Amino acid sequence: MHEFTVVRSLLEQVDRIVAEQGGGDIEEIRIRCGDFSGVEPNLVAEAFELLRVGSRWQETRLRVEVEPLIARCESCGTTFEPDRFRFRCPACGAPTVREVSGDRVILESITLRTADRPPQQESH
Repeated sequence: MHEFTVVRSLLEQVDRIVAEQGGGDIEEIRIRCGDFSGVEPNLVAEAFELLRVGSRWQETRLRVEVEPLIARCESCGTTFEPDRFRFRCPACGAPTVREVSGDRVILESITLRTADRPPQQESH
């Protein structure tokens, strides 16, 4: 199950971002999993649940939003949701379409719970 690798990579990315923001406890992570990303949202949630047990992620919630696959016809510009992953424009019938969204896993947001820090004193 490659979802474990996806979750580990996600947690590494979150760690880097949190460190850049000065730290804090991670309350919630929100991601979007595209229908065409090759990642199963339920398996991502399961992998996260298993990886967080006994770790610093124990109190962190993972919210997974499923993003539908959206495509755009290169010929006529129609944007549509492919039916059964059939990549043919419903408006003009052209097979020249490309994915616009729903083909990746995206870190949407991180919610931090920061400890109150005393004001720093300046020395003159």
